[in-house]
Amino acid sequence: MYKSIHTIRCIQQQVINEARLFLRSGEAVFLTFFVPMLGMALFVYLSREGMLGDIYGQLFRGLGGDSDFLMRYSPITFMMLGMIVYCIIAAGFEGLVPKVVRERSSGLTKQLGGTPIRAWVYLLAKALNAFVLVVIEVALIFAVGLVSSEFSLKGNWWDLGFLLLVGTLTVAGLGYCLGNFTKSHDAAIVAVHAIYIPMLLLSGAFVPLEVLPNVLRIIARCLPLTYFVSPFRSVMVEGASLMTNTANLCLLLLWMVGSWVVALRTFRWT
Repeated sequence: MYKSIHTIRCIQQQVINEARLFLRSGEAVFLTFFVPMLGMALFVYLSREGMLGDIYGQLFRGLGGDSDFLMRYSPITFMMLGMIVYCIIAAGFEGLVPKVVRERSSGLTKQLGGTPIRAWVYLLAKALNAFVLVVIEVALIFAVGLVSSEFSLKGNWWDLGFLLLVGTLTVAGLGYCLGNFTKSHDAAIVAVHAIYIPMLLLSGAFVPLEVLPNVLRIIARCLPLTYFVSPFRSVMVEGASLMTNTANLCLLLLWMVGSWVVALRTFRWT
């Protein structure tokens, strides 16, 4: 019992330390919250002017999309989910991988390795800090999105929060796997962008899977965020429960567990 309480306190302290380091960087704070807010503000403006629906409809039909899908989801709702996925990738993947590699290259993790802190506590604290950032960003996105009359949030908050947690931990686990095999900070940045851009575009967040060519659709089914986008959209827009999305949720959980197992087995302090 005492050991469990001590571990929880260690995780809590590490999350606080990560938050303090983040808040010290004004540039990081500004970019983390400014980019999604700017994107959502632009989408809401285009929606209120009636331009977003026209642009979205022409693009969707041009790609060969089904009109039934177009009628089921408003453009602002579709773009909002895209911004949420962007936030998850930015905080849990793009923001973590170069940082972990830089800390290892600078010798910081070597110093931490000489302390009682365990590897999984160190990694989990960073991932939970990323989750907190994602929750704040998503709350701001919802706040901006509610300005548009085309959006209404129907889902259960706890279900949405759980999906955000699993999605962030999954992306973070994949990021750690990548970081463990990357030797330099510059190489980490290149590797991150080579992976996260296709993952963002092919997960169904901005571009519906229905309009993708068969080859790209097969690739999309191999990406973890594909199994986040579908249940999150279902819960957020249709008010569905997690029980109606068990297949996608189980696959997402498998990705999360698998990525963390590999990340912890390949992690090194030096």
